[in-house]
Amino acid sequence: MKKIFDCSNFKYRIFQYLAALAANLGMFSIGLHYGWPSSSLPILTSGNYTFSMSNSEASWMVAITPMGSVIGDLIAGFTLNTFGRKKMIMVSSIPLTVSWILVAVAQSSVYLFIARIIAGIVDGLLFTAIPPYLAEIADPEIRGFLGTTYFVTLVFGMLVSNVLLFFLSIPISAYIACTVSAFMLLILPFLPESPYFHLMRNEMLQAKASLQKFRGRGEVTEELGRISKGILEEERSGTGGVMELVTNRYNRKCLLLAILMTVVQQTTGVLAIQSYAETVFQETKHIIRPDVANIIYFALYFLATLIALVLVDVSGRRPLFLISITIVCIALFTNGTYLYLKNATSINLDGYESIQILALLVFTVAYSIGLNNIPVLVSSEIFPSHIKGKAFCVINVSFSFASTFVIKYFGWTNEAVGMYVPFYTYAACSAVGAVSIALLMPETKKKTLEDIQMELAGGEREEKSANGVI
Repeated sequence: MKKIFDCSNFKYRIFQYLAALAANLGMFSIGLHYGWPSSSLPILTSGNYTFSMSNSEASWMVAITPMGSVIGDLIAGFTLNTFGRKKMIMVSSIPLTVSWILVAVAQSSVYLFIARIIAGIVDGLLFTAIPPYLAEIADPEIRGFLGTTYFVTLVFGMLVSNVLLFFLSIPISAYIACTVSAFMLLILPFLPESPYFHLMRNEMLQAKASLQKFRGRGEVTEELGRISKGILEEERSGTGGVMELVTNRYNRKCLLLAILMTVVQQTTGVLAIQSYAETVFQETKHIIRPDVANIIYFALYFLATLIALVLVDVSGRRPLFLISITIVCIALFTNGTYLYLKNATSINLDGYESIQILALLVFTVAYSIGLNNIPVLVSSEIFPSHIKGKAFCVINVSFSFASTFVIKYFGWTNEAVGMYVPFYTYAACSAVGAVSIALLMPETKKKTLEDIQMELAGGEREEKSANGVI
């Protein structure tokens, strides 16, 4: 029987796991920020806090973090191949710590807006730097596992944020959160940079030393040669500029797929549902306290994301994504129908409140096993190394605009018409997305990065050859 984890190789891959741990501390802090609004908004808008916020201000405070990530995306996209993956991850710990201090000492909503836009900028930096770093240092057998660990820590941060706010005040929980990112500086200085990054800078000795450390062995000549050859071929085909994403047919194909996966992921409404989870659960407060339901929601989100770590390298990326989005679509439609019947008709649904709770919990489990991690994982695998920084910049900007719109759309339609409208909209987007992804997504399970890119590019060469174009 095939092993899911081969523990005999753990000691050789110890630095791969340490690199994932260090990078994920930053994602944990970002997760704390993304989970924070769900429990804090009812407090801030209640009128019983040090200062009060209107519902409109609260909506913009939620949306400003993905908006801020656009700035981080642009910075990282144009500096990643100069600055380096590891260094960018390491430096991000400083503004992350500052952002939580601002939340802790906030005397007005201005402090919170500044803190959350800083978090958004760092979010953009980390989401551009971490995926290529983990993809480039990992063995093919565990690349899916390592490439999804930062989603686990992101979700764990969301859960911990809500647990902290369940027991502690906003300032105390923020002081606890500000210590997390500082621990990144204890591990990252002792880890190597990506060997791909060194080779792109013609630093052969540093690349060899990096590969030896990450592979846990001295003989890496064959792999080093393969990576070098792949990078040379990439450099011959382009310079790594932004226009290469559009003018190069292979890069354009990958970019359109990556943007589609990202937009499909966000138009399920996940960030809006997470940010307003406790508010959504007000609809079922007669059978369970909204704050308790909120904790259960994020706990399931975390556990399902842990399961996805195993499934992604066992079942494959494509089938897992399609199963995930199909169930998500059904859950969203079910919840939308329940809310419509309850709030827009005279039908009595007393005794059926558990339908909404069940629909939302099924939604979060289904989303976690595929939609949550596969778009970024596949994106980190299909792009050539020299263009990844620019590619992730564009992908993350798409993420930021899509998520901002989805969050604001939830607030607008909920107040103007009813909560069933955004849920129906998200269900429709999921249905369209499922069909689109089924037609376009490749399978990348347990293939080297070079094999994935050669396979995708090879399909184009075969097409050209068949048309008489060489």
